[in-house]
Amino acid sequence: MYKSDQTGKIKMRVSYQYLKKIVDFTFSPEELAEQLTNLGLEVRLVEPFGKLEKIVVGRILSLEPHPNADRIKLVKVDVGGKVIPLVCGAPNIKPHLMVPVALEGAVLRGGIKVRKVKVRGVDSPGTICSEDELGLGKDQSGVMVLPSYLSSGINLSEALDLEDTVLDLEITPNRGDCLSILGIAREIAALTHHPLHLPSYRIREEKVSSLEEVQIEIRDSDLCPYYSARLIKNVKVGPSPLWLWQKIVLSGAKPINNVVDITNYVLWEMGQPLHAFDYRLITDHRIMVRRAKNDEILITLDEIERELDEDMLVIADAAAPIALAGVMGGQDSQVTPATQDVLLEAAYFDPVGIQRTSRRIGLSTEASHRFEKTVDPSGVRKALDRAAFLLQAVAGGKIEGPIQEAGSLPAKKRWTFLRPSRTRRILGSQISSGRMKQILESLQFDVEEKEKSWRIGIPSFRPDINREIDLIEEIARFYGYNRLRISFPPLGGEESREPLEELYRKKIREILKGLGFYEVIASGLSEESLFKKASFSLKEEIKIRNPLSTQGQILTSHLFPRLLAIVSHNLNQGIEELRIFELAPIFKKDHPFQETPFLAGLVSEKGFDFLSLKGIGETLLDGLDIKEVEYTPGDCPYLSPQQRAEVKKGETPIGRLGRLNQKIAENFQLSFPLYLFEYVFPYLLSSHSLEKRFKPLPKFPSIRRDLALVVKEEIPAERVKEKIIKAGGKWLEKTELFDIYRGGSIPPHYKSLAYSLTFRRSDRTLKDEEVDSIQQAIVKLLKEQLGASLRRE
Repeated sequence: MYKSDQTGKIKMRVSYQYLKKIVDFTFSPEELAEQLTNLGLEVRLVEPFGKLEKIVVGRILSLEPHPNADRIKLVKVDVGGKVIPLVCGAPNIKPHLMVPVALEGAVLRGGIKVRKVKVRGVDSPGTICSEDELGLGKDQSGVMVLPSYLSSGINLSEALDLEDTVLDLEITPNRGDCLSILGIAREIAALTHHPLHLPSYRIREEKVSSLEEVQIEIRDSDLCPYYSARLIKNVKVGPSPLWLWQKIVLSGAKPINNVVDITNYVLWEMGQPLHAFDYRLITDHRIMVRRAKNDEILITLDEIERELDEDMLVIADAAAPIALAGVMGGQDSQVTPATQDVLLEAAYFDPVGIQRTSRRIGLSTEASHRFEKTVDPSGVRKALDRAAFLLQAVAGGKIEGPIQEAGSLPAKKRWTFLRPSRTRRILGSQISSGRMKQILESLQFDVEEKEKSWRIGIPSFRPDINREIDLIEEIARFYGYNRLRISFPPLGGEESREPLEELYRKKIREILKGLGFYEVIASGLSEESLFKKASFSLKEEIKIRNPLSTQGQILTSHLFPRLLAIVSHNLNQGIEELRIFELAPIFKKDHPFQETPFLAGLVSEKGFDFLSLKGIGETLLDGLDIKEVEYTPGDCPYLSPQQRAEVKKGETPIGRLGRLNQKIAENFQLSFPLYLFEYVFPYLLSSHSLEKRFKPLPKFPSIRRDLALVVKEEIPAERVKEKIIKAGGKWLEKTELFDIYRGGSIPPHYKSLAYSLTFRRSDRTLKDEEVDSIQQAIVKLLKEQLGASLRRE
């Protein structure tokens, strides 16, 4: 029916024809897809459903062993006045089954054309198909079993009334109200200003002299505020009627029997999960909604034995748990062909509790997804009545008395406010108050108009609406983002200026992108495995109690492990050279937890070295007007001791840079050198000078000299630079380190540092003799104070 991906979006299939029955609209399927996407309900795919040619209904008459193979059988199939021999290896075939038969020339899912073939020496002029082969579902475990009352030989599309168009949507996590046909229909009704035509139904409650009551007790109301049930007696469990079977297949689910299919159908139609119990299997006819006991065991419908704990909510009878609340029913109380009386459940469970249980046992279901997103409180009883009505119609059951219930539903109506003037200011468009009211009322909001601020009643099916800005977004969605005017901010005035912090972020991005970097944008969550590879102890990380996926197990405390994973992924795609950066918050396990904006960049490039990295850092700081920084050896466990530096502004460390520890790189399957820089964003911001000074272009030329020195290994290059600047005096305009060399003619425990010196006078042209004199003074000072000597090849 639907599934969740790693982004948190939920994929859901809806029927174009069914939507047209509920709302009167004129859009084609493609036009409807575009309209829904513009509303924020992304339609990934529009595809025809059920149009099958040369695929007919067949009845299996007999099975015989294949003479040349053990696992496949010779099958005789009646395809309407004609019996054809086929070869089939599906495990679920047996005589008298109705199955879909693809005749020669039929085209199956994926463009596979059916041809007459020999299978181990036996002719097979067609094939018996699975749901997956027909594109009607995902089941590949065996042949598709059709309702037994169908006639042999008729076209499958015609027999099942299959032809429709399916819209495959991606629903964002905040829009749980759209995880149903009704939810999508509400959006279309608001868009077209047409009313909803909801299916009508009327419950026929049997008047009985002695009502057989189910005792319902809620022991943990924090996890289950409300629980209700209806007892339907004398049902006949069997295959679903054609219309129901078709809807279940179209939704992407698998037909099971008429009782279970009704619950799945109402789930798809209304968005409220339901569950059906075999009433006679409930001990003492007693329902208790309680926390599980530690080490309590429940075998769920998927035949897996689950070990429970006290943080999980269960539905129990007088003896033991019979369902994992909001997630999956138990095997021992399921509806079977022998079931006669059904207890139909509809409840309102706490979303956080359901999410915790689902994550802990590693089981996500259609029901749990919806409960996690919060179901509509006002729809619980409606869905129960709808299912009871349909069950009465298709299974011949009798509804025993009124709804039996315990607890109370959350308040149906919440209120907030909206200021039309602020709405216009936020959206930058002069939307009339009348149009705003029309949009909100079409979305079933109550609007109480006042002079400046409206009082807005929020419908119970919209738990995502809480603040004024949420209402403004709703107005923007239906007014049309494409109708909002593009305008430039006014010039001048303090109010029109962007905050300094945001301007600074833009400047950083501009500089780094100019240096060939790509920006990484990700959430504040990471997976534990990345930090293990980066040699961090997970004890220091902030763990998420109920992560949505393995990609979000901890809060990010360092940005570079994620950058390494991206480099590794790109390398696997054949991209060996990459420059990437991320500007995002990191989280530390202080008391209280600390969130700090951070900048990190990673370079993977042939021929790149530490000096190139330092040049990038200097370019960045220079572009941010951060002057007089110092590079010191520093201490960082994930950077190479021989190629790392701490960046300081005065006594404040504002960042670090260097070559990544090779062992960490190899943990990410990266064998080549990688270079990393990191800066603490608030320190960059505080080091920024707001004062701007005009500096005229020089009138006279400069003289450039290179100075290659040999110094002891332990002497930092930055210290040498400071001495050069001191000795160079006011005519030394610029000093840059451009090479570090070890080995060759350089003695052990020494290194060669090469600097570029730029000299200039502002009042006249310097002479070579003057520069020679300054350079000699520099060399003399370096020799006396640092023991440096000129390098001679």
